[in-house]
Amino acid sequence: MKIGKFRVSKKAVSPVIATLLMIAVAVAASVIVYVWSAGLLGTLMGGGGAQVKEQVIVEAYDWPTSDNLNLYVRNVGSSEVKIVAIYVGGTPNSVSIDLAVKGAASTGSLSGPYTPGTAYVVKIVTETGGVFSFSCIAGSSG
Repeated sequence: MKIGKFRVSKKAVSPVIATLLMIAVAVAASVIVYVWSAGLLGTLMGGGGAQVKEQVIVEAYDWPTSDNLNLYVRNVGSSEVKIVAIYVGGTPNSVSIDLAVKGAASTGSLSGPYTPGTAYVVKIVTETGGVFSFSCIAGSSG
């Protein structure tokens, strides 16, 4: 092929080698996708431990004064839950609340000086290390 004064010579890869390269790239990509998906599905489908079976929710709270917080918690998971600590705004409160299998509810009272109208993060820690976070506003009910 001539373009102007210069002769350009183009040699392509043979069709056989091109086909083998495409097959090798496709096999390598499929192996990578298989390894990634097997690892992801293995972690999602595994037992997962107690944290997956533990589910605690705060159904309501009553914080009428800045000194007294009443939490109404319920176990909505499939295993028994023992609450060992509740943190309000980073301040630990030692409690011991046992929630039997699914559906059990309990009330816990916490005390301490808190500023009315301020939102605090309430973290509930279980015996197995599960942490459940909620937001409550001092001086109100929710």
